[in-house]
Amino acid sequence: MLLATTCTIAQTRTSSPYSFFGLGQQTFRGTIENRSMGGIRSYLDSVHVTIQNPASYGKLRLTNYGLGAVHTSTTGTNGELSEGSTATSVEYLSLGLPLGKRGGFGFGLVPFQSVGYSLGNTTNELYSRFSGSGDLNRVYLGAGFEITEKFSIGAEFRYNFGQEINSSSVAINTVQFGSNEINEADLSGFSSNFGIHFEDIINGKYELQASIVYSPESTITGINNRTLNTFTLDGDQNERLTGSRRFQETQEELKLPSDLTLGLSYGQRLSWGLTGEFSTRGSSSLSSRSFAPTNNTFEDAVSYRLGGFYVPDYNSISSYWKRATYRGGMRYEETGLVLNNEHITEFGISFGMGLPIGSRSGFSNANIGLEYGQRGTTNNGLIQENFFSLSVGLSLNDKWFTPRKYY
Repeated sequence: MLLATTCTIAQTRTSSPYSFFGLGQQTFRGTIENRSMGGIRSYLDSVHVTIQNPASYGKLRLTNYGLGAVHTSTTGTNGELSEGSTATSVEYLSLGLPLGKRGGFGFGLVPFQSVGYSLGNTTNELYSRFSGSGDLNRVYLGAGFEITEKFSIGAEFRYNFGQEINSSSVAINTVQFGSNEINEADLSGFSSNFGIHFEDIINGKYELQASIVYSPESTITGINNRTLNTFTLDGDQNERLTGSRRFQETQEELKLPSDLTLGLSYGQRLSWGLTGEFSTRGSSSLSSRSFAPTNNTFEDAVSYRLGGFYVPDYNSISSYWKRATYRGGMRYEETGLVLNNEHITEFGISFGMGLPIGSRSGFSNANIGLEYGQRGTTNNGLIQENFFSLSVGLSLNDKWFTPRKYY
């Protein structure tokens, strides 16, 4: 399963033209459970791993294996014309294991940021085509420790790697040959993430949780290869190469911005919970790639998330659906990208269910999530995207390394 997942995780995960800018579009929004609650990362329990919050390992009491896949359908419009696209990929692979009664660790693989777009225009005077693909993936190893019954801390170390390819072609009918430029970048570098979590029981019944998650700014290295081609167009508007020149390999340092999340949760254990979060990301540290146009800038990004869950009766004998977990949430993000003097924002609303599998006393779930959202604007010649995502995944839990005794 690990080998199959590693191959599948490299599939195209986005079809947004906004993924051209910076290092791509940040597409990973947590496990299916978190994604269905607006992408929150502050609520923790003892049987699930919150990949974006390493303090969750300190609360882990069961071995947890997580796997998720997402299918996204996107429709983009400029106000006059519309076009649709789809993308399907594995979203994450994770394994978390408890260490004694107060700690745990975990590791896994997630595709963190993605590039995927194809744009073009053909008139009697001009032919243009722009395309890009690739992912920035992340292998991580994290550990957490419960200092007291109320406080947990955690740290995670990541190795980021991937490849991105961007291609642009332009031909003018009065010029014999068109020109094509291909930029390939091999990306690699290390980063880290830290979390601190507090929880307490109020009035012997209600649960209060608070989290701080921080990822410091880090640097990754891009090894760039640039190729210039000339081409002609056949009758079906296909490009026929007539010449090629490859330039010397270059290296550039690229920033992964810092990220700070503050979250607060309130609810009743094994029954319901509501979580609100605020995040800020230092996207102003990003710079345009050497081949990017000059009509874009970056500023610090902010996001707001609200999500929760409800379990009618987790220990019900008579009704399967009362043991199911029902989730919902919403999010609003200022992405930090400013294009043609327009601030690119994103909004999403999500719903989901956790369906118990295995024995009635077990904690394993099959998870389903739905999200509808909107990104961008049609102002100043830009594109507005409406997207719908279907997420499915497994959260398998068990108690490992338990000695058996027979009498």
